[in-house]
Amino acid sequence: MPTQERESYHTPEFDQPIRLRLNFNESCCVLKDPSHDLARLSPDDVTRYPSLDALTNLIAKQLLLPAERIVITAGGDQAIERVVRTSISGDRATVLVHAPSFKMIEIYTANSHGRLQQVEWTHGAFPVDEFTNQINDQTALVVVVTPNNPTGQTVSIDVLKKIAESSASQGVKFLVDLAYVEFADVDPTTALADIDNVIMVRTFSKAYGLAGLRVGYLIAPTAELAQLYRDESGPFPVAGPSLSLAATAYQQRSRKDEIVSIVRAAREKLIQLIGDCGGRPFSSQGNFVLAEFAGAEKIWQKLADQGVAVRKFPGAPFMENKLRFTCPTNPADDLHLAKALIRATESEISADKLSVLQTGENELAVESPVEQDQHVRHAEISRATKETDIRIELNLDGTGKTQIETGIGFLDHMLTALGFHARFDLKLICEGDLHIDDHHTAEDCALALGSAIDQALGERKGIVRFGYAYAPLDEALARSVIDLSGRPWPEVHLSLEREMVGTIATENITHVFNSLAMALRCSLHVDVIRGTNDHHRAEAAFKSLALALRKAVSRTAGEVPSTKGVL
Repeated sequence: MPTQERESYHTPEFDQPIRLRLNFNESCCVLKDPSHDLARLSPDDVTRYPSLDALTNLIAKQLLLPAERIVITAGGDQAIERVVRTSISGDRATVLVHAPSFKMIEIYTANSHGRLQQVEWTHGAFPVDEFTNQINDQTALVVVVTPNNPTGQTVSIDVLKKIAESSASQGVKFLVDLAYVEFADVDPTTALADIDNVIMVRTFSKAYGLAGLRVGYLIAPTAELAQLYRDESGPFPVAGPSLSLAATAYQQRSRKDEIVSIVRAAREKLIQLIGDCGGRPFSSQGNFVLAEFAGAEKIWQKLADQGVAVRKFPGAPFMENKLRFTCPTNPADDLHLAKALIRATESEISADKLSVLQTGENELAVESPVEQDQHVRHAEISRATKETDIRIELNLDGTGKTQIETGIGFLDHMLTALGFHARFDLKLICEGDLHIDDHHTAEDCALALGSAIDQALGERKGIVRFGYAYAPLDEALARSVIDLSGRPWPEVHLSLEREMVGTIATENITHVFNSLAMALRCSLHVDVIRGTNDHHRAEAAFKSLALALRKAVSRTAGEVPSTKGVL
């Protein structure tokens, strides 16, 4: 008997460098400083096989369900795979799902030697009667994804209950994929939890922003069925550090709710932007928006040429001329996407037509918390040399959202703290010659960041100019004093004693402050007043700088704060 060729997951690839990835529905991380949370792990979290109990019990307590019914999996898609694989057997080989839907359902069905049966659901209310009429004695499993990926549409609780009832009448289990449910108006988990043929799948990849950890879970209707799904995996399906970080994130529900609110607001802006650029957006309740465009392939390519990745679906049924956009969640990304989409669609956007954007002489700027007659203090920097390639997006009037990737862990940690405590939205990506050492990367990142702040400040009108702050970290205490004078002068005294902190030389930590001051054109005094731990000394210094910067760049109603009339 010939071996069946297995299907696998593939997405369109990009030939261009991508600066803004909006093609995988990734979201903001609930953990404000994952590196700090990782640093708190004990050696046992790494050396010993992990236990699922702590995270399982947290979820069960929150859902008011027995822990025996919760099954932790390596991402929500592994939960789907276990349910599909255990459901297909003998004559029961058909998996019923709507189309379009999550691609992995089709792949897992094929790889389990099943047959996929699809009912179209692209617009409007869910076709419940047509769908349930397909359930019969050959049906192995019924699947609904709500909010649906890729359309973002939802299925009401009443309709879900009707599908569950029709499935039960044929002895069929009903799988409900709730990967994006936190972004929706209604969560059906509680309403479905006591229906004895319903299995629900949820994930930490979306609303919690932990896609890299690969943690999900399923809710089984009985402890016996849950045990079946556990037995379909090895004994330790999720890594210990992933479990620990997921548990930490799960307890930060207010932070998660804050992120969800940001995504919902961004989603409405994105829907309006797409419509004004000639697209036909779907009404979404996910963290993404699907839209139909005439010539979608060309628009996808033009966006990619500008460094923006969105999702296309070549060859997928019902998905011709459709593109899916993950919702940007910070002003810098809003601006980048808006400008790219307007160019890609050759649209004309005016301030009175598009309320989420305001026009300037040369570019569009997203709304900020400041008054509308004040410019958004945003900068985009690309700095390429033979030693480093750096890309920065900065918004001085942000909320502290950061994405730092320098290749030097401790520098990432420090720049994350700097952006967060200064309340800058900061994205800094660096590819450097770390095979040589850390010097060029540390220096060039600081130079690029200083240049970005300088650019965002413009003529330096209407700013406080001066800032000073103290910051402690345990036994360490640091002070920073800054004058955005236009005249560079660093005085940096960190009293570091070790040769290295992590993978960065301590001399280069001092060099970061010096280089930043030179590129920012400021007078900067940083002193570590006391401390015994070099990590603490350095971190206190960066945090004090962040707080001083936050004061110095704050807006006032005046002109240039100098008797000379210029800075």
